[in-house]
Amino acid sequence: MKLIQAAVFFCIATFGSNSFAQEVTPARQTADAWLAAYQAQDFDVARTLLTEASTFIDPTSFGREGFGDPINWTGADSIIAGISSWGLDEAEYTFNRVYESPGRVVYDGSVLVTYQNGARFNYPIISIVTVENGHLVEHRDYTDFDGATRIDNQ
Repeated sequence: MKLIQAAVFFCIATFGSNSFAQEVTPARQTADAWLAAYQAQDFDVARTLLTEASTFIDPTSFGREGFGDPINWTGADSIIAGISSWGLDEAEYTFNRVYESPGRVVYDGSVLVTYQNGARFNYPIISIVTVENGHLVEHRDYTDFDGATRIDNQ
């Protein structure tokens, strides 16, 4: 019996850590590439990942007083026009956790946004990126606008 326990322990110790290692899936590669282009405001790269059926939506933007139009765009031109209308210089995500379900990558963390006028805000955010055939199907944000922190330039 001790020999069996030792063999099981050996297998777990030798192979166990590798069994939990995750390969970077094609969906994760596309989702990460999309977020990298979004963060850098690189609309040429972003456009290659979008289709006319792609959507970008943030339901937490709906019904906010003084916010402007809600974030709910479909198609490459509409998404790029919408994102570029914010006047961002860059956006830098920090993730507490990233996980996947088939074709969907969930990013949980915050995004530090620097606007072209120099204002900086850190927004707590959940971003869910759905990918199919190497293209973005949907970028869905749940942004804690009320929990944003203004970062003063020193």
